[in-house]
Amino acid sequence: MTRFGKIIRRFRGDENGAALVEAAITIPLVLLLSAGVFEFSNILNTRLLLEAGVEDAARYMARCSSDWATCKGRAENLAANGAVANGSARVTGWLPTAVEITTAASLDAVDVATGTQLYLSSKSTVDVVDVTTSYSYSGVWSSLGFGAVTLSVSHQERVIGW
Repeated sequence: MTRFGKIIRRFRGDENGAALVEAAITIPLVLLLSAGVFEFSNILNTRLLLEAGVEDAARYMARCSSDWATCKGRAENLAANGAVANGSARVTGWLPTAVEITTAASLDAVDVATGTQLYLSSKSTVDVVDVTTSYSYSGVWSSLGFGAVTLSVSHQERVIGW
């Protein structure tokens, strides 16, 4: 019998330290799983904050009664900072310049093919404002070498003001 075989036979029935070996195997996996859950929830929270900002900006633009440039600047600040003027950042690194606000082509109030009324309007078209943004999220993923996750959000709102 070889020397290695004698050493193995000696430890065959010994259960001392089995819990330590099991813990050494499972703890890194549990920690990795927990970190993934926390990172995913942080990404989801960031996306929800972006959505809230974009929706607020679209609602503001749809009801703003000032000129386009003034309303646009205020709405961009509202999206990123939560206030028409000043405010604090909703998401770190998300700037008002990253918010894009455009007027979508006037939509038909009535579906031409079916005759179904899509929007209540005194005219044949409805003006719509479109607010979009994208944000490069870099958290634990980027430090593990996966690169940044790009979150893109958009929202349309029917114009009531102007």
